[in-house]
Amino acid sequence: GPEAEVGGEGEAETETEDVAERIAADFAPSMLQLSLELEGFCPVTLVDKNGLLLPGSPDRIVKYRRRYYACLDDDACEAFVSAPAKYVQGALAQATRSPELITLLRLQEHFPGNSITEVMRQARARRPPASAEELLLGAHARPSQDAQIQTQTHLVDKHIDPSYEFSEWALRRRALLLVDLRQKATKGQQTTATHFRKDSTTQVYPPKESDTQTATTTGTEAPRMVSYIKGLRGHPDSEMHIVNLTLDPGAARVGNLRDGRR
Repeated sequence: GPEAEVGGEGEAETETEDVAERIAADFAPSMLQLSLELEGFCPVTLVDKNGLLLPGSPDRIVKYRRRYYACLDDDACEAFVSAPAKYVQGALAQATRSPELITLLRLQEHFPGNSITEVMRQARARRPPASAEELLLGAHARPSQDAQIQTQTHLVDKHIDPSYEFSEWALRRRALLLVDLRQKATKGQQTTATHFRKDSTTQVYPPKESDTQTATTTGTEAPRMVSYIKGLRGHPDSEMHIVNLTLDPGAARVGNLRDGRR
């Protein structure tokens, strides 16, 4: 009797957890303190729109298996409440196709092979996974390493004939030139004058440069005309006179040289 009652209560609790329940709008503000699955993105949009990420509304929160999901609008809430397992599994399948969503949506518990701890452990173990599904779902991280490869620049040897000619007329022209050359002959002759001719070399001495310096130095300078006005100062009744003076510096210099003075 008691065991049956306990079993009935456990089955009822399991059935209750498998059913999605929408949280009333009155309790929605208090749900903001809880952590939302998928980082608050709408699971319906993620599955139906092929990986489109749109944030859910705080007034449209659904509880499923003790986890809380935020939906975009009322239609998304109704779709998620009607088939919650479909959208949860669809979100995991979408993350399998796009591994970048694993870290973005914090799904490491469903993909232990992509966690940093597991990657470090598998790197120490050095055992590669058997398949890609084992890498994402089976907790065996694939060790990665850098590799380089170098290919040849020219894989096929080139046999290019520079003398190849595709034109028939060009080939005929070349054949005629060869036939014409066979009929030619080169002749040469040498005479007695050219036989005894030899090279001769002559060396000459170019003229040298010479300088001559004299004992005297002469120069020519044009005379300078100077005008002076006499009577600008003194008594007011004095008359002014203009005196024109011509200076010949060359004549004075020659006179000094003749007298022996410098």
